Amino acid sequence: MAKFFGKKQVVLGTLVAALGVAVYLNYYFAQQSSGAPSVNTPTTQSTSSDNSLGDALNVNANQNASSDKYFAEARENREASREEAAELIKDLLNDVKATDEQKSAVTVQAAAMAQAIQQESKIEELIKAKGFEECVVYIEKDRCSVVVKSESLTVQDTAKISQIVTSQSDVSAQNINITAVK
Repeated sequence: MAKFFGKKQVVLGTLVAALGVAVYLNYYFAQQSSGAPSVNTPTTQSTSSDNSLGDALNVNANQNASSDKYFAEARENREASREEAAELIKDLLNDVKATDEQKSAVTVQAAAMAQAIQQESKIEELIKAKGFEECVVYIEKDRCSVVVKSESLTVQDTAKISQIVTSQSDVSAQNINITAVK
């Protein structure tokens, strides 16, 4: 009996580890994408005689397309990670060999994931309502990462975003990471 219980624990541990790896990879790649410096930084003033205002606009158009692509990919990656985690949770809940304790733990994880999804959605909409064109929010336990489409962030911008995150989640201000993407 003890040996059979050990196999269940190994399977549960493997599933939880796979879920954790999926969430971490999603977070890691999102941070890596948002933190990468751009090669062509757009400028509003021409510094050499061969640049024209039209060229600067083309650079900005490419930058906007690039940042729009970033936000679309970030949401897609986040959704794929969530679907994978939800599938793992569903499989464990449907496993006839799983104990009630295991099912209870998985149910708690599923509820936490659902709450994070709801909070992320609310925070994203409120940040957009404050004047930001685009944003994506990642909440993981007691940490929150916010990526907004902006040339730069002022102290007031970061304060607005931090206030929204703290009012809509259990994340404290010191655990909020805010990044601007052009």
